[in-house]
Amino acid sequence: MATETTQTHLLANGDTVEITRRDGRGHKYIVDGVNDGKPMPSVTGMTGHVSPVNFGIASGWATKQIRLAGGDLDAPKRVGDKTIADGNDIHDAIERYIKTGEVTEDNLGFISWLNTVGNHYEWIAGEAFIYNPLYGYGGTLDAISGGDEPILWDWKSKEANYWEYGGKLQDHAQVASYVSALDAMGSEFQGIKKARIAYIQRDGSGTDVIDVDLEVGRKLFTLSRDLYQMTALFKDNTKPGTHE
Repeated sequence: MATETTQTHLLANGDTVEITRRDGRGHKYIVDGVNDGKPMPSVTGMTGHVSPVNFGIASGWATKQIRLAGGDLDAPKRVGDKTIADGNDIHDAIERYIKTGEVTEDNLGFISWLNTVGNHYEWIAGEAFIYNPLYGYGGTLDAISGGDEPILWDWKSKEANYWEYGGKLQDHAQVASYVSALDAMGSEFQGIKKARIAYIQRDGSGTDVIDVDLEVGRKLFTLSRDLYQMTALFKDNTKPGTHE
């Protein structure tokens, strides 16, 4: 069953806008007067064309999990569900810290983030819904730090010892689209020039921080968004009964 959560976002001109996130099969975002009031797709749904899932890699991972579990065919789903839950726990612990200062001592991934990132910045915003009225998408940014140079942050949890040099291209596209949305919607946080991604090892063994190439990220997102829209249009035009 889909659930909805609404946030109020302050704009640079002093006005506010209410953004509703509908959670079900993925996220959808709704803003009165934008996109004719229809739900807008999430950024993550639009960036899938940048780094599409490799069937061979996914199949190999599933086979490995089945083997490690002694032939249990349910192992990939069980491991996948735990991975998602552990990642959500880290995100939730970081969000509590940013909003209340609470330290979740029993979450090793969070403690790694805290020592590497959290203790070193002033946090002026936590999880926030945003949208782009020009291109019709929404998203949820993880955090913004303040100081002389505001920085938009994104958290990614990873398996221990897993690292992809420079981060995934999809991640750069996703984060760059958040910065663009803040400008397009006239947010109080518009004008951000720097963004970073913290890749957090779920077992607490380390946290790696990279700078996002916003110029490249914007280009990647634009290309992926165009392909997303073309694919959606193709599916609509090829549904049974759409032609006489």
